Amino acid sequence: MIIKCPECGRQVSDKAPTCPSCGVEIAGKVTHCHHCGHLYFTADGICPNCHAPRNAEAGVMKPAAHHDGMTAANTATNTPSNDTVPVTHGNRAQGETPATDNEPKKNGKTLVIAFVFALIICGGLFYFYHQAQSSKEEEDYEFAMRSTDPEILQSYLLRYNDAPEAHRDSIEAHLIALQKGDEEWNNAILSNSRQKLQAYLDTHPESVHRQEALLKIDSLDWVAAKKSNSEDELKEYTIQHPDGRFIDEANVMLSKILSTMVQSDEKEMVTSLFRQFFQSINSKDESRLTATVGMVLDTFLGKSNATSQDVVTFMRKIYKDDIDNMTWRIDPQSYKIEKREIAENEYEYSVSFSATQDVERKGTVTRSSFRVSAMVSNDGKISGFNLTKLN
Repeated sequence: MIIKCPECGRQVSDKAPTCPSCGVEIAGKVTHCHHCGHLYFTADGICPNCHAPRNAEAGVMKPAAHHDGMTAANTATNTPSNDTVPVTHGNRAQGETPATDNEPKKNGKTLVIAFVFALIICGGLFYFYHQAQSSKEEEDYEFAMRSTDPEILQSYLLRYNDAPEAHRDSIEAHLIALQKGDEEWNNAILSNSRQKLQAYLDTHPESVHRQEALLKIDSLDWVAAKKSNSEDELKEYTIQHPDGRFIDEANVMLSKILSTMVQSDEKEMVTSLFRQFFQSINSKDESRLTATVGMVLDTFLGKSNATSQDVVTFMRKIYKDDIDNMTWRIDPQSYKIEKREIAENEYEYSVSFSATQDVERKGTVTRSSFRVSAMVSNDGKISGFNLTKLN
């Protein structure tokens, strides 16, 4: 049965060990007043509303004994002695109070008035009792309609057999909907489908299975994001589940991916570096050329541990005596740049791109195509360089 906690007034089952709101003990600790119906703690022993003792029996007022005649003693007392002859007027002795016909009428009227008042009082008590019961039924009805627990709805139907038909119909319809919802839940959870679980939540936003469904969706989304190992899907997971169970792991993976992704400023650094490298060759500017490479290169045109001087030597060799002019051009659309972390917040870049060489001799221009493969160190210098001639 759903009752109001005598301590805090919150609704609670009378079978509950304690009130979930204030913590006071409920089951076996409360009782209804037999006199006014008020709910109070059994240990109090007396109703705080009407002050009736818990074990008191309703008393019955016994009417006072009524005698039509006088008692024998009174009769004896008022009987005149043989020596005394009362003075009479007609048939009545002197001093005797004359009986009147109005006394029985007055007594009858008093009884009628008392009976009417008793009816009014009983009617008033019945009215207030009925109003209290009606109000309690209304509260329990509203509580049951908000509930998603089938047991609470069943309890209402058992307790209020004489409830308004509209109320009982609504409760029964709500109960059927809950039972149907449970069937839909079983289908959704067994499907192992994010779409079906989300559809279930959209249809039943207040379901008792809501939290379980959200946890399942969180798990399914994480499995998909982790499997893809892509920036987009990991970002989508962190957006959809900011408080998800796997948010920390997702952020670590995302950070690792982002740490190996070439950002726009890094791409600009790399492309500017190689643009300066080839412009320096075009202009035969040795100092500007050496500024683009490290002091020691891991490899340069197949030579290991090459120096910046080896790069200058290369430039001098490609300028033959019969060459009037040389122009190197980079295809900016051909850049492929990969980033690798070599230490905390330190990276090296693997770069490849296409380049053309125009060589002018006595007014004739010869064009050759090359594929460049290079490495760029964390300090923004070329640390490896190789050329592959395509034609």
